[in-house]
Amino acid sequence: MKLLKIPYEKPQDVFSLYEPKPEIIELSDGVESPYDLIIEASKNELFSDVVTFLAHGLPVREAVWWAANCASSRSDWNENEQNAIRAAKAWVHTPDETSRRFAEEMVKLAGLESGAGWAAQAAFWSGGSMIEASAPVVAPPPYIYAQAVAGCVNLTAVLLDGSHAIERYKSYLDIGLNIASGGNGKS
Repeated sequence: MKLLKIPYEKPQDVFSLYEPKPEIIELSDGVESPYDLIIEASKNELFSDVVTFLAHGLPVREAVWWAANCASSRSDWNENEQNAIRAAKAWVHTPDETSRRFAEEMVKLAGLESGAGWAAQAAFWSGGSMIEASAPVVAPPPYIYAQAVAGCVNLTAVLLDGSHAIERYKSYLDIGLNIASGGNGKS
């Protein structure tokens, strides 16, 4: 299956964007496409690795949208965490500097102890400058937003106690594959 939003033909093309773990690299031998690797690695329950792979394969807006949709699937966030998720979604709808800086403020309130804060962090790290607006521009490193997306999805899947991790990972990967196929993250 061709994933319309992933502009890479081979898993190794995505691997060139980050440092994957050896287990997922091994699985990529003989695998033809990013989709095939996602399916194979999921069967092997390498969920965290698949999340990181998909986060790097998606374009930035789609990746942040995936994070925000996964985080918003939970109902146990506090008000600041809910606002962080809303800020990430707002940036996806209006990816401008005002939305990006608003996401930064929501990260400060929500913190990075949960997936919700990481969704807003991904939006903030989408471009622009990583430091205050009045200072000289310090651009975020390439694909750092993808690390924040992976942090969001992984933490959202496993916290609080990991008891629902496998079912959440499967659901979140379905959302990610829907987005990667050109959908809106809903089934």
